[in-house]
Amino acid sequence: MKRAARRKRVMVSGHEQSTGLRQKTTALATCSLVAVVVVLQFVLGLTLGTRNPDSVHRLRGGRKIQWFSPESRPFNDNSVASQADHLIMVAGHSVTVSGNLEDAETDEDVWYLLPYQKGKGLPRAIVSHIRAGISEAMNDPKSLIIFSGGETRGQTGPLNEGTSYYRVADALDLWDVPGMERLSTVRERATTEEFATDSFQNLMFSICRFREVTGHYPVRITVVSFSFKERRFGMHAGALQWPANKFKYVGIDPPSSTGFNLEESSAGELNDAAKPFKSDPYGCSAPVLQQKRKERNPFSRTPPYQLTCPEMKSLLDWCGPNILPKSQVPWSKV
Repeated sequence: MKRAARRKRVMVSGHEQSTGLRQKTTALATCSLVAVVVVLQFVLGLTLGTRNPDSVHRLRGGRKIQWFSPESRPFNDNSVASQADHLIMVAGHSVTVSGNLEDAETDEDVWYLLPYQKGKGLPRAIVSHIRAGISEAMNDPKSLIIFSGGETRGQTGPLNEGTSYYRVADALDLWDVPGMERLSTVRERATTEEFATDSFQNLMFSICRFREVTGHYPVRITVVSFSFKERRFGMHAGALQWPANKFKYVGIDPPSSTGFNLEESSAGELNDAAKPFKSDPYGCSAPVLQQKRKERNPFSRTPPYQLTCPEMKSLLDWCGPNILPKSQVPWSKV
């Protein structure tokens, strides 16, 4: 009897120890899971429960800020965009491939850059172009700023240059000048053109995009790009029969300290763009221009401008090499 009682006590004791061990193991696992959740919350910036609408959301791969807030001013608020008569076009040169847009001015990894574009201060130049376009728009409340550029890189997915520039302006909060007593209306007068594959299309398509927004064509145009492209854009304006006295060019290059070489860039511009466009003003037949348009339209996008700008149909269809008669453009009397 005594031996049986001892065996029973030993069995009960062993069961209690086993149960206690399982409880401790379960508690340890629970604590570990909670710790993992806390770490994930910290790293990813997630919060459990109801989301505060004013909380900060993170960009894809981003660390700090979202690219708009509930206080962001909506496009065409109080019809400020539709009343514009001045087109400001910022020509796109790259698309963003990182969520860290707050580093867009200094970090090449934010942008998709081809080998020949690296180490030459392109991020700084791009943001300088965005700033310059916004500055021009601040000086004219009847302007519409358009960031132009399509889905040009197959490796990045269907991301376009125009929207990339717009998002960078948001992320870097470039719409207002610090210290201004009154907030500018530039963001309400900013949009994108998302089909252009080269500089000629940047200009022609942006004119049509202006018409889509306002219902009329501009009376003045300002273009922002690199200084060495000024001659090329001047030729584009001529091919579009746009009056020279209604055309302004703002050229901005990276400083030489970034590795940018103006002489080298100017030589490449002359051989690869200016000369081909001189003999083929509309980019329809020169092999180098046709190849660029094909390569820069990997997603086979078709611009809608034949439908949305019927007054420009002759121009959109024209291939030259002679310049389209001025009587056939809708701004012939500008």
